[in-house]
Amino acid sequence: MLARATELTSANQRANIEGRLATDLPLETVRVVLDGGAYTAIPRQDGSFKLHSVSPGTYLLEVLDTQSVWPTVRLDVSATSPGKARALLTHSRQPLPFPLPLEPLVAKPTFFEKREGFQWSSMLMNPMVIMMGVTVLIMFVFPKMMANMDPEQLKEMQQMQSSMGSGSLADMLNPDKAKEGAAKLADKSEGKSGKRAQRTG
Repeated sequence: MLARATELTSANQRANIEGRLATDLPLETVRVVLDGGAYTAIPRQDGSFKLHSVSPGTYLLEVLDTQSVWPTVRLDVSATSPGKARALLTHSRQPLPFPLPLEPLVAKPTFFEKREGFQWSSMLMNPMVIMMGVTVLIMFVFPKMMANMDPEQLKEMQQMQSSMGSGSLADMLNPDKAKEGAAKLADKSEGKSGKRAQRTG
């Protein structure tokens, strides 16, 4: 009789925990568990679930779902007030009413980064493309510049290029080399202009 009374008292202290999962995604593989599986509930199609006869104590309620990330709920089933329970969200300490209204923290989590599409800006910033652009610019601009140059200056530039040898393009693109060459060309031009002035004088 005592054992029977104890069983009835224990049964009266248990609580039924109800809630609802707010999601439009399918719930066939979703499970609601307490303490990793001590109690388990299968949600209905409308998202509602019920955990039957939960003994007094403190539990962690989790939603096992491969499509969404759900909040964890701390559940306290009272030992002094039969059938009474209290629920708190573990991440915000916010109390929840019953039936438990649960919404996913992240729906359809992405575990892989999306591959970015083709972007013209990334191609234009490529050093090889920049070098090719500079080379093409030199090929088209230099002939026009040379066509407008004084024959003597053109001859001097050709001599400078021949003296630079195979590394002429690299030296032309090198700022220090370019300044040095321009300075030499300017000195020669000034010297020749001075000679012309003496002759005319």
